[in-house]
Amino acid sequence: MLKLPDAILIKAFRTILQIKDAPYPRGFQKVRGQKDRLRIWIDRNYRMIYEVDSDAEVIDIVYVGAKNEATYRP
Repeated sequence: MLKLPDAILIKAFRTILQIKDAPYPRGFQKVRGQKDRLRIWIDRNYRMIYEVDSDAEVIDIVYVGAKNEATYRP
């Protein structure tokens, strides 16, 4: 994640702080074919993929980066 441009890194941290309080914000979508993974745009070309474990109250950030063909592969 630290290889991201500074502006994107700042937006990623802001998004993390937002989903910490509301893990299902406006604009999130489920990742097709992956049961517990969600995605949200953090910039025009960058996505964050994350998982929510409501029972344990844990959010795992799986991926932050430019959207491309490999973005959704497990």
